Amino acid sequence: MSVAPGRLQAAETTGLARSEDTVGFDFYGVGLSVRSRATLLLDYLSRDFGYFAHARAAPTIKLAVHLDSPPWQRLPERSASLSTPNAVSFDDGPVRYNDYHGQALAIYDFNREEGEIWSEDPDLLYELTYLTSLSRIGEIHDRRGIHRVHALGITVGGRGALVLLPEGGGKSTLALELLKRSEVGLLSDDMPLIARGRLLAFPTRIGIRGDVTGVAPENLRVFPRRNHGPKTLIDLDHFRARIVAEARPHALIVGVRQSGSHSWIEPISRARLLRSLTGNLIIGVGLPQVVEYFLRSGVREVLRKASIVRSRVTASLGLLARSKCYRLSLGRGDPAAADAVLSALAP
Repeated sequence: MSVAPGRLQAAETTGLARSEDTVGFDFYGVGLSVRSRATLLLDYLSRDFGYFAHARAAPTIKLAVHLDSPPWQRLPERSASLSTPNAVSFDDGPVRYNDYHGQALAIYDFNREEGEIWSEDPDLLYELTYLTSLSRIGEIHDRRGIHRVHALGITVGGRGALVLLPEGGGKSTLALELLKRSEVGLLSDDMPLIARGRLLAFPTRIGIRGDVTGVAPENLRVFPRRNHGPKTLIDLDHFRARIVAEARPHALIVGVRQSGSHSWIEPISRARLLRSLTGNLIIGVGLPQVVEYFLRSGVREVLRKASIVRSRVTASLGLLARSKCYRLSLGRGDPAAADAVLSALAP
């Protein structure tokens, strides 16, 4: 079933939100449970995180999600701890209250790793639930030495490659083109993991700007996002058979757009590649890490974040040491870019 913008809202407000239910997932030892009466929202999350579905996983993170008017009376009377374009945050010890400018309220206890989210806008409620989940999973993984990379991750014959492109640079489009080659396996179109020198799969839905061809309608959704316009979401079921659990690092590829119509790839030094890896792994630019769940004050938090940065640096240097480095020049709409990437994965 193809879902048009606003369909989530229309469905939930016409009686599809019934008895409360819970979905569970296990992300490499980090359990997530989401409880809600918004049944279509839970279905969307199950389609997003289906690779990690685990009904009986012990929850590290617990979320309760309410398609309802936020209880604004629960906001503490104090000055804001953090203000961003998306939210104003107020702290009460380990508990953070996020006011999404009157459209939603989220309350999260960092000590207990438990939170609640309210909104009368089902699309916003779903987006906040998805991003909150990834934010908390990401930080807990970071503490355990499992780090996300903002990149397209693929494999051929057990050899893995990461293609580093800026936000909106075409990672998902390139992923779909690469998946037309039968030898290609997918780790993630947007955020594979690096842990103990191995690349790990982290597949979620694939998001494409504009129309998508060659995908069954039941695996497509169109979702209106807050700040970036609508995206067509391709469900995991479309490419589940192509997912590879892990691979050894073989190639790091930094992609740049160029004005011509042809694509090519060339070796570069590790020093040049490190500049791109710094943004995409060490800093985490482009990753779904919501700042209101990451930026907190206090000596303990500063030390914790410093430890995460050190671990990310170590992971980056290890990745560079194990990989060949390339620069991919991407031509406008050139399908040969996929062949250029594959040439870097030759034995």
